Parts: sequence; C-alpha cells; structure tokens
Amino acid sequence: FLDFAGCSLYSNRQITEYTQSLKRNVYGNPHSGNPSSDLMAAEVEKVRNTVLAFFNTTSSEYSVIFTSGATAGLKLVAQSFDWTPGKSVYAYLEDNHTSVVGIREAAIDKGAHSVCLRFPKYVVVQLLLQWIMFMYLKELSHLFAYPAQSNFSGRKYPLNWIQNVKKGTIGNTTFTDVKSTWFTLVDAAAFVTSSPLDLGKYPADFVVLSFYKIFGFPTGIGALLVRNSAARQLDKVYFGGGTTRVYLPSENYSVLKTKLHEKFEEGTIAFLDILALKHGFATISRITGHMENITNHLFNLIHWLYNKLNTLTHKNGEKCIVIYTTTRYSNPTLQGATIAFNVRRMDGRYIGYNEVLSTAAKQNIHLRGGCFCNVGSCNYLLGIGDKRIKQLHKVCSGYVCGEVDIVNVFPVGAVRVSLGYMSTMDDVINFFQFIKRSYVQ
Repeated sequence: FLDFAGCSLYSNRQITEYTQSLKRNVYGNPHSGNPSSDLMAAEVEKVRNTVLAFFNTTSSEYSVIFTSGATAGLKLVAQSFDWTPGKSVYAYLEDNHTSVVGIREAAIDKGAHSVCLRFPKYVVVQLLLQWIMFMYLKELSHLFAYPAQSNFSGRKYPLNWIQNVKKGTIGNTTFTDVKSTWFTLVDAAAFVTSSPLDLGKYPADFVVLSFYKIFGFPTGIGALLVRNSAARQLDKVYFGGGTTRVYLPSENYSVLKTKLHEKFEEGTIAFLDILALKHGFATISRITGHMENITNHLFNLIHWLYNKLNTLTHKNGEKCIVIYTTTRYSNPTLQGATIAFNVRRMDGRYIGYNEVLSTAAKQNIHLRGGCFCNVGSCNYLLGIGDKRIKQLHKVCSGYVCGEVDIVNVFPVGAVRVSLGYMSTMDDVINFFQFIKRSYVQ
C-alpha cells in the first residue's frame, strides 16, 4: 500500500477497541441533555483536548472546530474571513491543494485582491515583493496560505514563515512600519501524517487537517484549528441548529453562542466518528511513541527509494525514471515521504501513469496517478505551463486534469508513491523491484 497521502491504513486493534466501546456504552446526541447525551458530550470534549495536546497547545490558545475534512475547514475560512472590499489581500503559493487555491473565489467575490506566488524557486523573494506592494495599507486584514508539505512532491515549507509573516520579517529584512495585519493559514493535511506540528512554537492562525490521513479511520472528519486571538476574523452569517443562544423566526433577531466551536459546528456533529478519533490517537502513540519517530523512519525509506530509482537506466544508458522534485531527499526537514515520477522507455517515450497504475494493481501494488489536486505543482514540475493547459482544454476533447496522462508524447500527470507510519522496508524494496522488473529494458 503506497497511497498514504490519499489515506492512511487503520490498525486491527484500533477498530476492535472502537467497536468494543460502542458495545459497552450508549452514546446519544450531545445536544439532547440526557445521560447518554452527557456521556457523549464529555467524550467529545476529551477528544478536543487530545487533538490540542497532539499539536502541543491547549484550549486557552486554540479552538477545535470539527469539520467533514480539511476542505470543509478551508471553505469555512474562505466564507467567514473578514475581507475588506478593494483592500484585503489573499496571498497563496502556486504549490497548493485545489481547496486552498479555491479560497480566492470567495475573496474575490467579496472584493478582496488575490495574489498567487508563482512556483517557489525563490518564493521568499517573491513573497517579499508582494509584501512591499501592500505594506502601506493601514489597519487592514490579509490572509497568507501555504502547505506545510506539498501533497504533490512532498516538499516541506518553512514553519517559521508563520511568525515571519506576522512580524513583517521576510528573509533578513523586518518592516517595522507595517500597519496592516497578516493572518496565516496552514494546510497541514499532508504534513501531520508523518511530522510533528508544534503550534506552541509555530502558532498559525488557522490550521486544517483530515484525521483519516493520520490513522485511516474514521473517514469524512477533519478539523479547523483556530488560534483564539484570530477568532475575531471569522464573521459568522448563517446559523444552524445548536449554534444560537436565542433567535426569532418572525424577525431578524439572533444571538450566536460564544464558544467558537459552538458557533461553527452547525447541526449535530459526527459524534460517533469523533469518538473513534480517541482510538486513532492511542494507536499512533502505542505503535510509534512519537511523531518524530515516524518522520525518521519514513525519511530513511523514501531516501533509499529515491536513490534506487535514480540508478535505473536502460541498456542504452537512458534514464528510466524522471522524478519531480525541488529537493535531493537529503533532509527530513525539507522533504516528506512522497515521490512523484514518470517512467520512460529506452527510446525516451513516456509511459502514461494509467498504464503504470494498471500494471501495479495486477500485482496488488496501490499507487495514485494524476496531478493529485495540485495543478500548480504538477504544471511547474512537469514543465507544462499555463498557456498549454488552456490549449489542451480547448483542443484535447475538453482535457480534464487527472483523466488524461499523455498528450502529444508529453506527460500531463505523474505516478505518486506516498508512505505512512505502517510502511516497511519490504514495501519500498518490493516496489523498486516491480519497477525494475516491469520497465527497465
């Protein structure tokens, strides 16, 4: 199983302990106020504290809003952020998941500016240029979003950007006269599957994640972590069940609850899924001890695989594997346990990722192909370019990203190997042998 960036695997004991808990107890709707309801409400609060402790923070610093996943958390920020029409700025890296880029639509719809920082060979310099452009705006709120780890290539981005953006420090320069306020949004969905995120040290204003990517079960649940000092930036409009202290149907009168998660968790939360999170965190702790152990273990595996794939050449000396990366897989602080690549024949022609996935599936090897909902990274690393994507969509039968693998002999997607805490040396050796056996001529 080599698709941990898609979802992790769950352990047998994790599921057993969860189902035993369901058999031992009756868990009711936490809104009901009866004994089974009170039991469930208490368990939910315990899980909130477990989530915060996992990221080295507490309820005095952060609030946990349970969502259906990372995308739902990003959408919540997009629709609730206090954009100032004509003046606020939404800045984001080109190397971002689709759901992060999509925030720009909400920002633009409310009259804010949208700035894409093009693919980062020197992203800090480009961020500096954009900062200078807007630094003289007074008493305004802007949002900067980036991934802690690219879901396409596994590249890790500096967590100290969180403080730098807040302080007005980029590189070795500090702008002491910055009057506007920048808030940071970190997409941690790929990062937290294999790396520790210390919010005590790197206090991002907004963090999104999906729990199934950490420990596989339950699916369809994630969280938006909001730094309490940034909560004022989220302006709630719609109210649903359980979010109001009082309202009148007959006139425009409503008062929302004061706790942040009570404002934004509309309707009945997925309380039985939240209960399952407790057993997921316990599993991670029991098997690995600490996230740093996962980081070191997986980096050893991915470093070995990267070097071995780079050695594969055909009889005529042509490289068999093209790896898409901006790192050399030499440092776990810069590179996660992901490799995106394509396979080439002896004559230099590319093999489409769909063929590779199909061949792998016949040998029970689980991979992923495409652009992985990260068009910016895919286009840059494969050298496709914006203009060509527009042309492809017009002339290639309505080209859709992720459905076509080769256009005019060039790849428009890749194969991805992504490891997780259950990955073993046998996994990467078997995969390497599969590639060597199947494709080296």
